[in-house]
Amino acid sequence: MQMMSIREASRVTIGAEILRREAMRHSSGQLVTFDHVAGALLRPDADGQKLRSALDTLADQESNWLRNTPPHTLKTDRVMQSREAEISTFTSIGAAVIATIEHAEAASMQDANAQSALHEAYQKALEAIDNSPGSGQDKLAMKESLQQQATSATEYGNEVISALSLAETALLEAQAEQSVNRWGNTLTRSNDFDM
Repeated sequence: MQMMSIREASRVTIGAEILRREAMRHSSGQLVTFDHVAGALLRPDADGQKLRSALDTLADQESNWLRNTPPHTLKTDRVMQSREAEISTFTSIGAAVIATIEHAEAASMQDANAQSALHEAYQKALEAIDNSPGSGQDKLAMKESLQQQATSATEYGNEVISALSLAETALLEAQAEQSVNRWGNTLTRSNDFDM
């Protein structure tokens, strides 16, 4: 049996998923699974060959998803720190969504403990997003993802949005206070300021 590289496996997965979605669009509601597509791709006849050719074409169109970076450069200290920060961010977002499921109903009934638990979970998630690597656009997308996931996890969407807003305000106020405190500790008036 021949082993595939990660890149080849990624190409197959991407192409097969696009084929599966296309097949679902034209299947009149019939379920088409990844296994169905994989089975069709392995057929030795002309139809199987056409599907494999289509898979290659589709994977080429989506090649921007595939890394061209040599594997040894993917394990530098900086890359690993970046990955750890990403994992921390996604873990915090997941924890905030779980906290939403657990506490949103009670928080909507003004339960102080539930409100506090939500506030803490949301603030940790927002702080992790702020500390995550990536552009401002990436961080806004993660914040929107947090809001979408949290609001769809409960029927108390308005309360969730309000709690997220409060957590964001508290985080921004804390960051502003830290900045002002740093200024106070580092900026001193020069003796010759008044000449």
